[in-house]
Amino acid sequence: MRILLLPNSLKGSLSARQTARVLESVLQKKHSVHSFPLSDGGDGFIDFFKALHPAAKRVYLRAKNAFLKEKNTSYLWLPKEKTAVIETARICGLGTAQKEDLDPLGASSFGVGEVLAHALKRGAKKIYIGLGGVACNDGGAGIAQALGIHFRDIKGKTLPQGAKPLLQLTHIDPTPAANALRGIKIYAVADVKNPMLGPQGSARVFGPQKGATPVQVRTLEKALSVYARIVKKTTGKDIAHTPGTAAAGALCAGLYGLLGAQIIFGADFLNKHLPLDRWAQKADLLITAEGKLDGQTLYGKAPLAVLKTAAKNKKPALFICGIYERKALKKLPKNLKLSLACLTDFAQDSADSIHHAAKYIRQICHSI
Repeated sequence: MRILLLPNSLKGSLSARQTARVLESVLQKKHSVHSFPLSDGGDGFIDFFKALHPAAKRVYLRAKNAFLKEKNTSYLWLPKEKTAVIETARICGLGTAQKEDLDPLGASSFGVGEVLAHALKRGAKKIYIGLGGVACNDGGAGIAQALGIHFRDIKGKTLPQGAKPLLQLTHIDPTPAANALRGIKIYAVADVKNPMLGPQGSARVFGPQKGATPVQVRTLEKALSVYARIVKKTTGKDIAHTPGTAAAGALCAGLYGLLGAQIIFGADFLNKHLPLDRWAQKADLLITAEGKLDGQTLYGKAPLAVLKTAAKNKKPALFICGIYERKALKKLPKNLKLSLACLTDFAQDSADSIHHAAKYIRQICHSI
């Protein structure tokens, strides 16, 4: 059997590349396997681009993490194209953060701005920023501040880093960044389609993932509401309700509203960069994977592109996940022949499935 492996990362457990290797280790013994780890903007975004462009170079530097501590990080550089590829999860990521360090009101995206500034000094003319898996929820204000954009309160005082200070925001001066970014194309690759504000917004849906209590979620919503109002007054951009602006702690909102970035959704991004239809036509089975199959999967995440491709080409698909929401299954593409393998069905509990995901994926593969 010819099997096409297109896994996303299993957040908190395995990267997309690691998941692909586990699948390959078993399946290639009996089947013909073609594998390509995916990223919809979150974890593994640089690895995805590196697979597309093997000649790309990694650029290493120091930049602040979400808690404003200097750490080693990197981005990808395509010299011929003068293109930089930045993965926010590598800079201010949630996956490497300790629970006791989480600070949803004070965490900042400043380090992403530092990396962006480094790429600009290197001569980048095009910049892809993969959004997802971050520990901050500041709407991308930190990115803008790192590029020289001034955020001030009613007294003209410069605001400190983080989301909570945005409650005091009355004025934004985007001039420094506008000059630095003239002629530069920035693409914000979003792993969700949620808007920044509202019931499906950044604070309410993703704030708890970053350690926000119910009280802090309300504070975040208020702070981001003030931010959205001042950004619209300053640039005319509606970051409150534009689809995708909730991505990565609403970093997408700042990139779109203040830096003029074009928003690209993960599934659309994959369809543009990969010949999924051609690959699917040659396969007998498509396999994808993600930590959780839920409503967010259907908001433009990588596995959705795989499932749509399978349905379009009338190929069966297997979705391997840690857990899933039954109601999400009803919204999957029509005419899709789907099999579902849930790691928690094999593991003792969810913690066991996370820590021993590779073991249970191998068990699933032995039955294929």
